[in-house]
Amino acid sequence: MISIDQYAYINSLRRVHPLEKFILSVATLFVCLFSASWLLHVSVIAFMSFLIVGFGHIPLKNYARYLSLPLLFLIVGILGVIFTITREPLNFLYHIQLGSWMIGMTKAGLDQGRILFLRSYASVICLYFLALTTPMTDIIWVLKKLRVPAIITELMIMIYRFIFVLLETASMMYISQECRLGYGSLRNSYNSLGQLAANLFIKAFHRSQETFRALAARGYTGDISVLEDEYYGSKRNILAIVGIEIIFIALNLVG
Repeated sequence: MISIDQYAYINSLRRVHPLEKFILSVATLFVCLFSASWLLHVSVIAFMSFLIVGFGHIPLKNYARYLSLPLLFLIVGILGVIFTITREPLNFLYHIQLGSWMIGMTKAGLDQGRILFLRSYASVICLYFLALTTPMTDIIWVLKKLRVPAIITELMIMIYRFIFVLLETASMMYISQECRLGYGSLRNSYNSLGQLAANLFIKAFHRSQETFRALAARGYTGDISVLEDEYYGSKRNILAIVGIEIIFIALNLVG
């Protein structure tokens, strides 16, 4: 989370107009969500990854680590789609018999699982493009320009801040325990981890209360104002985005 936020500020696409990056990411995301074309999804994964690594200059090693994060959730999620449990005989590609029950995979389930995996993975990478190239303050600025209700943007800012409060509190507690050899043995590790989990949310809650009181002392009335950078739109970028989306739609029709 912290490294993603750091890359959002230091990447080479940082000065590109945030609305242009937002349109590219969200438009491509919607194309993926309403498409069942494997060709489109693979193309989106390759293209967005090329933009992130090639133009954003995000280190390939770190980007590969980010790509591995959603894999476990996606694999577990599609297992229920690929495999079928039934008592009725079906045209299984492969199955095992457990008493009167059969567990196996059919061609329809395998095809559906493949499309679901590619669609989800392509959608995640679209969001990665936005998260790795655009700071949260710029995303909030875009949402305000799009007339998103203020309550939503304010909640996003507060939740975003409190996530870092939680992570910072956990880090400080872990370092304090480690300095006292709290993780010197397996038994101590379990004990320290339990104490960390038990006290983390209490300490994080107190720190969040302190943050809110600090906001109130500075005149907070429900509207958080932040400094906004000045950006200039590019007609070339807009035309490129339109062209890219047309290509993706054409790939959807072909594939």
